[in-house]
Amino acid sequence: MRRLLLILAMLPGVALARPVPPSATPADDAPRTLVLCFEDSDVLPWRTRDKVGLNFVMLDAVAARTGLRFEYQGRPWRRCHDDLRTGRVDGTFGISVTPERQDFAAFPGGDAPDAAQRMFEGGYVLVRRRGTPLAFDGERITGLVGSIGAEPATSIAQDLRRRGYAVDDAAPSPQALLRKLAAGRIGAAAVGTDQMHQLRQQRHPWLIELDVVERPLVEKPYFLALSKPLVARHPELARRVWQAVAEVRESEAYQGELARARGSSDGGSPR
Repeated sequence: MRRLLLILAMLPGVALARPVPPSATPADDAPRTLVLCFEDSDVLPWRTRDKVGLNFVMLDAVAARTGLRFEYQGRPWRRCHDDLRTGRVDGTFGISVTPERQDFAAFPGGDAPDAAQRMFEGGYVLVRRRGTPLAFDGERITGLVGSIGAEPATSIAQDLRRRGYAVDDAAPSPQALLRKLAAGRIGAAAVGTDQMHQLRQQRHPWLIELDVVERPLVEKPYFLALSKPLVARHPELARRVWQAVAEVRESEAYQGELARARGSSDGGSPR
């Protein structure tokens, strides 16, 4: 993990930028600075509490391409959502689409978000206590006794409730969630794929009691979402920002940094 953090800290985000063409500069009445909220947890290789990781590399390059400045604020995930809903921030990133989130957040593509303008792809795995019959066939979870644990305000918690499963979202972190599972207080846990891989690398002793179900629960695109009032007032600004995300993501420089970072973190990934 230390090696990956060192690599991420050295990622040359400025090198991904290109000169800003005159047509890409903000309109006179458009904001020059956007305040972006992110979940203040470490999800390697994408982001850390210390504002290191591929998300920041990408967004710094997007800012340079569009002539904008991004101000990053780490918050608990539910607080990020509340701040976006009330207009205290202009956007949030590393967020997937749910019907509930579309009530207060604008995604590229509108009502049918455009995965081509995603920041990255990720997902969730299902974790069970070793020796239990819990299984997932791609459609249904079987052998479940009790509730499924998930972190607060996550899309997987909303997805599972929508599908009729009882969800316990009281654990504040993946570590707390998995300790709860190991102690038998919940029947399963839904954990981010990258977070689960990171925890496996740390070799926590309580992981010996747990298994990852082979088939992922879900894989989905994650976006930079903007506030609905901002997009309504400055649709061209939003369009340029989202287009720049897609351009940076597909650039040779960013793809090289992605391969470099994930090569240091993906071996043995449960994805």
